[in-house]
Amino acid sequence: MEFKFCLQADGHRVRLATHSNFKDFVLDAGLEFYPLGGDPKVLAGYMVKNKGFLPSNPSEIPVQRQQMKDIIFSLLDACKEDDPHSGVKFDVDAIIANPPAYGHTHVAEALNVPLHIFFTMPWTPTSEFPHPLSRVKHSSGYRLSYHIVDALIWLGIRDMINEFRKKTLKLRPVTYLRGSYSSPPDVPYGYIWSPHLVPKPKDWGKNIDVVGFCFLDLASSYKPPESLLKWIDAGDKPIYIGFGSLPVQQPGGMTKIIVQALEKTGQRGIINKGWGGLGNLEKPKDFVYSLDNCPHDWLFERCVAVVHHGGAGTTAAGLKAACPTTIVPFFGDQPFWGEQVHAKGVGPAPIPIDEFSLDKLVEAIRFMLKPEVKERADELARAMEGEDGVAGSVKAFYKHFPVRKSKDEPDTTQTHHHSGVFSIRRCFGHA
Repeated sequence: MEFKFCLQADGHRVRLATHSNFKDFVLDAGLEFYPLGGDPKVLAGYMVKNKGFLPSNPSEIPVQRQQMKDIIFSLLDACKEDDPHSGVKFDVDAIIANPPAYGHTHVAEALNVPLHIFFTMPWTPTSEFPHPLSRVKHSSGYRLSYHIVDALIWLGIRDMINEFRKKTLKLRPVTYLRGSYSSPPDVPYGYIWSPHLVPKPKDWGKNIDVVGFCFLDLASSYKPPESLLKWIDAGDKPIYIGFGSLPVQQPGGMTKIIVQALEKTGQRGIINKGWGGLGNLEKPKDFVYSLDNCPHDWLFERCVAVVHHGGAGTTAAGLKAACPTTIVPFFGDQPFWGEQVHAKGVGPAPIPIDEFSLDKLVEAIRFMLKPEVKERADELARAMEGEDGVAGSVKAFYKHFPVRKSKDEPDTTQTHHHSGVFSIRRCFGHA
């Protein structure tokens, strides 16, 4: 979001296309909004159940395919239709997208505009770690895992992609024998994570950048409830436990485990209710505070440690606040971030949601409270202080797609777009 806002501040018109659930969030940030198809709650429920994009049950396939089709077939309109709010004419000059948008490369081809991929999890083949959506454990299969995931996803969507190309984009269908399906090999990628947490792999080329984590400044405008302030001030720093927008299968049972773990370790805890319905206590506990949504950059500074699902943004916020971190992954890249946090010594081994138990949570809390773990968390937070993922993202974008400052200035650069002042007027992705 901040990346796109900076591009707008540079004089570019930026449209952020995402699910309608996020319309107010986008507009409140001062960006142009365009709705994409698909329902993020359905997508999240599917991915929690299937541990990622690939279905574990054949009956789930039609659900995910319809969601993906709704997204893919909404992409062209997001790039060419007038602003739905103001009616102002819209012309796309460049596309910034994430890999799971899937139709991005085809829209870029049809409109003859440059494409730049940005994402919060690795999607480029490397021999240093496996594709986060694979279950490959041996290093000899790491690089191959990216090609396998790419091919499996393509097998599941090739018919709708080619339908989209023929009927909507008026392009020839893609041969099933093409080498790479996510995007052409020369498309630049920017990865939004700290190189102090995961350094850029040595086998990634010049078209790949690791730009640092991006953060929203929500704390400065946040007004916490008086009851929360009083509760925080009434004792030692608490442990945060929350799983954001992810649906929890048995919220009552998980809440009971969390409360018992806090009681057993003598800790205070803040439970984020989220979409999962956690934190509903039969009887109030003075060492537990149940909380609705709250900016992580405000809250984590007031916590001694954090327990969460391992989304890239939540992981980054916890590490920036120097919080030892326990990750309870549900799906996707979350196990990857759990492993990276553990490898840095700033958290225990991740606890998969299916293995979440009282004993494991108690053990994790005790691990996080060790002085040496806090020291390592402080060291990592200090290393990240000098990073600016927003500036790094903008720099990477301009590096691959140089711009002219004005119409009167001679164009001495070789860009990938039609003539005229270069402006990015379109960003799409999905939550």
